[in-house]
Amino acid sequence: MSTATSNPTFERLQTAVDAAGMGTWDFNPLTGSLVWSARCKEIFGFSADQDVTYEQFLDGVHPDDRAATQTAVTQALDPAGSGSYAIDYRTRWNEPDMPPRWAHATGRAFFNPERTQAQRFIGTIADITAQKDTHELARQREADLATMANSIAQLAWIADGEGNVTWYNQRWYDYTGTTLEQSKGQNWQQVHHPDYVQGVVERLQQAFAAGEAWEDTFPLRGQDGTYRWFLSRAVPLRNPLGDILRWFGTNTDVTQMRQLQEQLSQAYEDLEVKVAFRNLALEHEVQQLRAQLALLTPSTTSTEGNTLV
Repeated sequence: MSTATSNPTFERLQTAVDAAGMGTWDFNPLTGSLVWSARCKEIFGFSADQDVTYEQFLDGVHPDDRAATQTAVTQALDPAGSGSYAIDYRTRWNEPDMPPRWAHATGRAFFNPERTQAQRFIGTIADITAQKDTHELARQREADLATMANSIAQLAWIADGEGNVTWYNQRWYDYTGTTLEQSKGQNWQQVHHPDYVQGVVERLQQAFAAGEAWEDTFPLRGQDGTYRWFLSRAVPLRNPLGDILRWFGTNTDVTQMRQLQEQLSQAYEDLEVKVAFRNLALEHEVQQLRAQLALLTPSTTSTEGNTLV
């Protein structure tokens, strides 16, 4: 397979993308010639003055990504297809002590007027290793957050920046008996008590709109049909610029605490009633004593008077 030395179309494309740090390539399916820019060769670890064949291109793709890449090229060159090409693959995988680089390749095939044969296939390659690393770090953080959320005693959930729930921990499913499809978005309202749900929705939407932490207490229906009371909180998770990426929320069962508070309140009320009745009884006893003393006092005076006469 030969490598073309000059191609006006390729040169114009290369000029347009050089500033973006992308590599360009031009493949002729009729002759098998392949032209790569210097940046394209750099992404694959080839020297700038090296001629690269299609076979060398495939050899430069990570073995685990090679079959998918070949299939994507074949589909792009198929006259029955769309002619478009877009794929991510790893390169420079055979460099000792160095992690592979990730590349994103895009291209388009151009066919003859009858659309029976691809005549040109041109496109770009961009190094997306940094983006992949960032995505992997974010994915790992999401996995760590999910692991942590599944280990806590509370029902837990994650919502996107708009407040639509995208994830629940296992305890939510165990308690409510619902699935993600049944509860995602705003469908969590179905397990709320009808007497309280409207107020909960309004207060939660106000918190989402203001970007402020939220706290509320309300009953949620379990899969057995009974309602239990939950103290619920949600906090916004922001990026370095302060934009809200998602919300993390928990629901803590406080039914027993509320019952104890009610029992304690009732006990206080009972005690106050008992004290009130006791005070009334004491007051009645005092009044009786006073009445008895009032009866005894005149009699004693009369007796003393008779004695002195």
